[in-house]
Amino acid sequence: MSTNENKRRKLFINKTFQGRFILNVFLLILLSSFCSALLIYWITGGDLQTELQTAHGSISNALDHLGISIFIGNIVALFVAGIINIFMVLYASHKIAGPLYRFEKLCEQIGDGQLDGITSLRQGDQLQDIGRAFNEMVTKLRYRKEQKLMLIAQLNHALERLQQDQVVVANYSEQLEQMRQVIDQLQK
Repeated sequence: MSTNENKRRKLFINKTFQGRFILNVFLLILLSSFCSALLIYWITGGDLQTELQTAHGSISNALDHLGISIFIGNIVALFVAGIINIFMVLYASHKIAGPLYRFEKLCEQIGDGQLDGITSLRQGDQLQDIGRAFNEMVTKLRYRKEQKLMLIAQLNHALERLQQDQVVVANYSEQLEQMRQVIDQLQK
């Protein structure tokens, strides 16, 4: 299924969706980093207070240094995780937003009556099952359109035969005209 025609060239397919996705994951990393820092500070804070009382100030600044070390460590971890997050979320959302973008464009084509398009997603893209179902739907619509055109051709042929009979035209001209109008509407 993977061809050069299917290769996406745009990194941001749906900027708002992908941007919100990246921001939400980044906020989750920030929250977990903050919780981690508080937990470590809370767990080690009691031990340091005990040592501080017994050592009489030899470790007086240890609690402050530990807090600063945890804060700096978490900032660095947050920065690295944030960079990795941007690339991973962009990659993952691209696998979802790309097929959705493709489906949106195909729906517009089908809405315009163009039933010759098919859905071809890249290998590894999400929504492969929906792509197959979409192709089946287009195939069925194409078949129904062909059937409709064939029935219209049969109706046209039958109407032309009726219009060749002068007795039928004299007695049923109004009904024949109504039939012609119905056939014209069906052809649209």
